[in-house]
Amino acid sequence: MGRALIVGAAGFVGKYLTRELEEAGHTVFPTDMPEINLLDKASLEAAIRKSNPDYIVNLAAISSVGASWKNPTLTMDVNVKGTLYLLEAIQELAPHAKTLLIGSAEEYAQQESPLKESDSLQASNPYGISKIAQENFADLFRKKYGMQIICTRSFNHTGVGQVEAFAIPSFVGQAARIEKSGREGTIKVGNLSAYRDFSDVRDVVRTYRLLLENKNEFHTYNVGSGKAHKVEDLLQTIVSFATVKINVEQDPERMRPVDMPYQCADNSRIVNAGYWRGTPIQETLKWMFDNERNA
Repeated sequence: MGRALIVGAAGFVGKYLTRELEEAGHTVFPTDMPEINLLDKASLEAAIRKSNPDYIVNLAAISSVGASWKNPTLTMDVNVKGTLYLLEAIQELAPHAKTLLIGSAEEYAQQESPLKESDSLQASNPYGISKIAQENFADLFRKKYGMQIICTRSFNHTGVGQVEAFAIPSFVGQAARIEKSGREGTIKVGNLSAYRDFSDVRDVVRTYRLLLENKNEFHTYNVGSGKAHKVEDLLQTIVSFATVKINVEQDPERMRPVDMPYQCADNSRIVNAGYWRGTPIQETLKWMFDNERNA
């Protein structure tokens, strides 16, 4: 088994990936702020020297579309400049290491069918644009220095511990609090008409581990369930778990400036490679609601 450096390990996905790698027998070096900062190249170099990694995963990012609209400059600094600093440090100190960079479905142009890795990239928000730039630099370093870099285009994923800045944990948290009050209540929501491909975070980190451990046929992989669900239907599933009546109210503050109506992964690459285990999203939602109910 190998030595794995995780940058951004204290975040939602980082905690699950740390556990996934440790349970598979890897030695994990989880790092996060303030110990490591993507915009401080010296801290990245120190972490690489300390861990002497076989694998490096970058989970540190401005990862919310909403946050990227509020601060596009910071999004570019962290997601592009920070990734470039990391790639430079890897090239200088651990060129043998296999690196996994997490991209997003937000990189793609809008289309009404499942998205393939070969489809056009045309992001409609600052977050997606930053991830396209990250992938371009990965291609550059792969070709120039022969580095082992795998990029994902990860679709929506959720689970226990995700902050309520994201739609599903927001619905779950609001519904659970209403149930605990014992009275009828109202959930405030944004756009419910969009269709999104949601996965269980535990399935996603398993795929990340397998991408690190195996020799891969491709440089880029969609990570998603291959199934699109209407956000309104997921909300109604969550509401059905509650033992009190819950109403729904649209909140203009929760609406995005631009929101693609449909997004679904063609996940053939990870399925054909044996890297995907698809937990039904209803099971994930119940796991999340039960956790909030019992908190």
